[in-house]
Amino acid sequence: MGGWRYFRYEEFACPCCGKNETDEALIDFLDDARKEAGIPFIITSGYRCPRHNEEIGGKPDSAHLKGLAADILCRTSQERFKIVQALIEVGFRRIGIGKNFVHADLDFDKPYPVIWLY
Repeated sequence: MGGWRYFRYEEFACPCCGKNETDEALIDFLDDARKEAGIPFIITSGYRCPRHNEEIGGKPDSAHLKGLAADILCRTSQERFKIVQALIEVGFRRIGIGKNFVHADLDFDKPYPVIWLY
């Protein structure tokens, strides 16, 4: 499993139960984006079990439930720009922008290409 430069599979586990069904392709893309951005990517949310997703108010059809999404911490506008630019550069086509995080997913059962605001 893995062979990633910047991530460990465990970083994507559900915080409430430790279950992890993260799709390795997601981590592959994130690893490439992290290299492109040249800044650390701190994962604040990866795979979510149904209970955790509900507890935090996640959407019932969240890509996090499928292991196809991750949220990346961003603290400044410059970090946000570098993260989004790198995600697009490596092929992400579904990106959400929050105040202190950027969401990236590979759930192609949903509309793409899109960028949305939280």
